[in-house]
Amino acid sequence: MDTLTTQGWTLIRSDLADNVLADLRDSVFTAQGPGQRCLLDHPAVRKTALVFRSVLIKSGFLTDTAVTIQAIAFDKTPATNWKVTWHQDLMFPFAPAVTTLGFDLSTVKAGTHYARPPRSVLEDLLAVRLHLDDCDETNGPLRVSPGSHRQGIIKSAELSGIAARCGEVACLAKAGAVLLMKPLLLHSSSQAVTPRHRRVLHFVYHSGEPITETWHRAV
Repeated sequence: MDTLTTQGWTLIRSDLADNVLADLRDSVFTAQGPGQRCLLDHPAVRKTALVFRSVLIKSGFLTDTAVTIQAIAFDKTPATNWKVTWHQDLMFPFAPAVTTLGFDLSTVKAGTHYARPPRSVLEDLLAVRLHLDDCDETNGPLRVSPGSHRQGIIKSAELSGIAARCGEVACLAKAGAVLLMKPLLLHSSSQAVTPRHRRVLHFVYHSGEPITETWHRAV
């Protein structure tokens, strides 16, 4: 728990059975590109979100009122060997469009309303990344900048400088491992040197006080 608080990330085991991981690989991931958003209506994804919610509440990473607000599927293949520069996860889905002061940058992506919540809400979010394949240095692992989440919302011009000051760590993991991460933590991902599947189910949980706006989904 202290590592998550101070460093902004930690790795834990999921203890999901091999057949569950196989079902998620087969039923969720398609050849439609590097990512799919808003997957909480998918039965297998929803079930997994609820399993993790229960486990993380029992282990103290979430409060007993926590809800899942987002689920995204990411993959890297020879055809979708993408990279992202240093950034924070700031935009989350809502329904309908936000109107409360402090919820900024309202936009629409693929018919869903997104906005940036206030820092106080962002600090109550927890990202949970389930690895469905082994991830090593050769297939574009997530890289994080430990402790950078304590800087709050960082201006674009300052991202690389803060990442350089805080340093970086490659998050290597075996299939079935789970990365817990604060969305305000600076993170990036390089292209794979040896492209192959690097499938990840990325959940986000809100564990704070009820907000004035309505999440797109709250599971």
